[in-house]
Amino acid sequence: MSEARLTDALVRLDQNKELRLPLRSRDLLGRLALKFLWRRQVKWQVETNNATRDGLDALRQLVHELPREELANEVERLKQADQNIMAGLNQRLYAAVGSLRTDIGDLRLQLVDKGEHTADVERRLAVIEEQLAELTGAARDTRLRHAQVDLFLDQVRGRGADGKKELNAPDRSDSLELPIAELLDGPAERVRTARAAYLPVVEGRGPVFDVAPSRGEWLEVLREAGVPAAAASANPFVVKHNAELGFQLVEADPLDALARVDRRSLGAVTAFRFVERRDPATLSRFVDLAAQALRPGGVLLIESAAGGDDFHLDPFAQRPVHPTFLRFLAEAAGFGEVRIARQDGSALAASAPRFSLTAWM
Repeated sequence: MSEARLTDALVRLDQNKELRLPLRSRDLLGRLALKFLWRRQVKWQVETNNATRDGLDALRQLVHELPREELANEVERLKQADQNIMAGLNQRLYAAVGSLRTDIGDLRLQLVDKGEHTADVERRLAVIEEQLAELTGAARDTRLRHAQVDLFLDQVRGRGADGKKELNAPDRSDSLELPIAELLDGPAERVRTARAAYLPVVEGRGPVFDVAPSRGEWLEVLREAGVPAAAASANPFVVKHNAELGFQLVEADPLDALARVDRRSLGAVTAFRFVERRDPATLSRFVDLAAQALRPGGVLLIESAAGGDDFHLDPFAQRPVHPTFLRFLAEAAGFGEVRIARQDGSALAASAPRFSLTAWM
């Protein structure tokens, strides 16, 4: 019944929502007519108020007529649904947290495994380094044994087994030069890397003449750079070793070979581990011959030990050569510009200072 009353009240409100007048209020005649039709306006207001009151009564009656148990059940169902939703969300949240914790645990285990793997690699590297040190020691022992053989050859040199016939045995110092070079300078690859730093000094100047080729590392650097080079050595072992590398050395005293070079024909004269093995008179001759053989703009390049363990370990070294003395020799020979560069802890001998002299004609 209340629903019908509510519907009827709404229809009535819709019908009386506007005051219908026969004339428009903005017309002069309409404004005059409104004064005489006030009763119709009062009737419209009364009808609207009655419809509003009936609608409110109908709504109040509907509220009172709704069963409270149904409302309570509906509220309970809503609470239950809300609890179920929250329980599902909590379950998913806990599952996600558990998954994250599992992933974190796996990552920690992986980090531990990687740490153990790194430690194992470090242990293996330590073992390999120890083995390398043992091999290096064995190589040195082998070189010492070769030196002992050379000493024995010295004892029998000049006599045969019958004490009369001479033996053609090589000089002990010649056979030691290459092993000593390895002992002093280390692997040839490291020497080549260090000597390559001198390339800008000699490139583009002309042929290079080296008076101390040793194992040929400097000659290899020059060949790779396309710089023409020649060298000389009186040591047959050095000549043979460099021939195996593809270099045809002059088998003669290097200063005698330098003296036979045409004047003003060379772009550079180089000497590594040479000056400390010569006496002052020989050094003076060497610098003079280099000045005569170099063309204008040519360069004299010398590297030498400045003392320390590197010098004392070299059995062929006579005395450390002071760079000031070398500068004096170069300037007296006619070199216009002389530079001294100290190389403390150089790549060739990390335990001893070295220096280089560069002199330009």
